[in-house]
Amino acid sequence: MPIIVDKQERRSLVLSVAFDLVADRGIDALTFREIAAATACSTSIVSHYFRNKNELLFGVYQLANDRARERLEAAFDAGLPLLDCLGEIMPLTAGARANWRVWIAFWGRAHLEPEYLEERRRAAEQSLELYRVMLVRRSARPVEDGDLLFEARRLIASVAGISLEACFAPDDWTAGRMIQVLTAQLADLGFAADA
Repeated sequence: MPIIVDKQERRSLVLSVAFDLVADRGIDALTFREIAAATACSTSIVSHYFRNKNELLFGVYQLANDRARERLEAAFDAGLPLLDCLGEIMPLTAGARANWRVWIAFWGRAHLEPEYLEERRRAAEQSLELYRVMLVRRSARPVEDGDLLFEARRLIASVAGISLEACFAPDDWTAGRMIQVLTAQLADLGFAADA
């Protein structure tokens, strides 16, 4: 009797392993052979799910965006304070740090390749809307308040800026410093960190 393989589960496993390899060693170090070894399957199995390395890499980039959004949404849906929700995106945990390493590895491609640029735009639009919704629900202002969209943009810029600094200078940008600066940014926007 043949072994039944869940194709979506196997594809997800390949993507997850590729994500970890990119986070640890970068895009150029990723090979089908390494993924096959890490998933205990053959390179032909890997190539069954991804036609080539570029398709696999694009899947890794999408996975990074999806994982970050899912962490942020889960924290928000759980009713966590705004600061804790945003902390899910910042490099405060191993998972979030891996996400940032993957994003940094791909940003050159997002600048030069239309497929990556479109994915970056899609993720940015989703993030902006999610941040806006988070601020609407934590604010006493009307939903139509155009300032909340502007403030969501400011908040995204703050989280991204703090996070990038922390990726490149982790000794200077400790978890405490990241939280301290983000708390000040939230206060400047009129939101308490525990809102």
